[in-house]
Amino acid sequence: MNPLKVLVVDDNIINQKVAVKMLERLSIQTVVANNGIEAVEALKINRFDMILMDIQMPDMDGLEATRTIRTIEGNEFHTVIIALTANAMQGDRERCLQAGMDDYLSKPIKQNDIDGMVEKWLSVKPAVDSGKAEAADAAFKAIIDPKRIEEIKEIGDDGLLKELLNLYLEDLKQFSREVLSAQNAGNFQLIYESSHKLKGSSANLGVESIRQACIQMEQFAKDRDPAKISVQLTAMQETMEQIRMFITVKFPAQ
Repeated sequence: MNPLKVLVVDDNIINQKVAVKMLERLSIQTVVANNGIEAVEALKINRFDMILMDIQMPDMDGLEATRTIRTIEGNEFHTVIIALTANAMQGDRERCLQAGMDDYLSKPIKQNDIDGMVEKWLSVKPAVDSGKAEAADAAFKAIIDPKRIEEIKEIGDDGLLKELLNLYLEDLKQFSREVLSAQNAGNFQLIYESSHKLKGSSANLGVESIRQACIQMEQFAKDRDPAKISVQLTAMQETMEQIRMFITVKFPAQ
């Protein structure tokens, strides 16, 4: 039996990556298209079991792409097309169905959403994942929210988690460099912007200690208080070193 193949159509690389990881978790092959034009071209040379189609995209949106695909297919075959939209406005589902789509999901999509669509339209019941990694040790849990770690694992695996954590380590390095440089130049706006950026990535990974520290640093930058900024940076760097040690030990480079 040939493996299932799904075309993921989205102009946002993060959305693409999340959807691909969710599908790979179900052992489904994926192809990615960045807009409707690429989706139509992909369909001309490949057969897909399902298409996850974003609605709002440049060059050719999801509705137009779907209408074009249905014209190409004619009565010979029918590819299941699932609409993806961040708007979830009244009437969206009807517009999607009128364009020739089969079903509809609101962003952000969840693993259960994908599981349900695969089971509903492809008659494949997703297998229960029994290979979850062991829980993180107590010290690691104290630094990074274990619930957030499990949420990331649910859409990927230890490889995805390691990738995101290593990107986060780069964010920590960049923050220290930028704040030190901004201190010397008296650039409080850069300190604020760097703190705001790190606050976002810390929240996304469940690193509450750094997120809270960034909130304080934002205020110190607004107040243009170099003494408090200096003390805060020193404290943050100590916490960052603990985070670096835990991540490098728990997820060592290959």
